[in-house]
Amino acid sequence: MEKQGWVSIWLGNINDEDSIGEYVDLTYDEDTIEKAVYKDSDISTLLDGCSYEEIVIPKIQKSINLKKSYNAVILMYKFEYKNKISSTGAFDFIAATNYE
Repeated sequence: MEKQGWVSIWLGNINDEDSIGEYVDLTYDEDTIEKAVYKDSDISTLLDGCSYEEIVIPKIQKSINLKKSYNAVILMYKFEYKNKISSTGAFDFIAATNYE
């Protein structure tokens, strides 16, 4: 659901940066999506440099205990996902949090 001040976080495992685009619906506003692929799986590294990182990272670190490692992240801003589907393809929904 579109909602100002919220970000929905998906983490996944993919082989290369080019394939991350397959998981992002091109009809969604590109200005409100950030995506990246890393070699490190630490949640702080995956979220480092994201918009509102000074708010998002501490909230996620405090509330999320990852049970597996990831190398890719998709952040959907102005969007509060309600966890109707917890995983799709290579990506798992991790959390939606307020950043304002």
